[in-house]
Amino acid sequence: MFISKRKLLVSTYSHAFNVLFMAMELLPFILRYPIYKLLFEGIGTDVHIDFKTYFRFPKKISIGSHVSINRGCTFYCGYQSRDARIEIGSYVAISPEVTFLAAGHEADDINLADNGSAIIVKDHVWIGGRAVILQGVTIGEGAVISAGAVVNRDVAPYTIVGGVPARFIRDRNVKRPNVKS
Repeated sequence: MFISKRKLLVSTYSHAFNVLFMAMELLPFILRYPIYKLLFEGIGTDVHIDFKTYFRFPKKISIGSHVSINRGCTFYCGYQSRDARIEIGSYVAISPEVTFLAAGHEADDINLADNGSAIIVKDHVWIGGRAVILQGVTIGEGAVISAGAVVNRDVAPYTIVGGVPARFIRDRNVKRPNVKS
């Protein structure tokens, strides 16, 4: 059986990163954070990444400050597509088992060629458990994604969406604290 150099390279890369992430599961976050700083395109301060979180091609992922990524989330960036990256803003809360799919395949290509485009999550977003965010989506500042939603198009700022596919539920009524000058 013949395996192409590209498939061998990707397979070896995948195996090495799976072993690395399994080993990292044994470490407390304070020891994992410096490794994440090396692996990601960028990572801010006061970031919490819970156990059993998987990152495919982490060099194409950037995470802002004050972000909480709960247990079991998955982040899939693309190898072939330059645009298949994931950007998480600041003050973002990501609930358990959320999936980000920035990579995919061309449905009309018999060989299912790789494609993908960026997922951008702006600041102050909350994503509910087991939501799925698909390639090419921008989630506007202050938006809320309901649990189990499948987001296949952009989400306007300060709105709440839910369902499969995700649809507008209502505007978000944000209570802002009084700030004294």
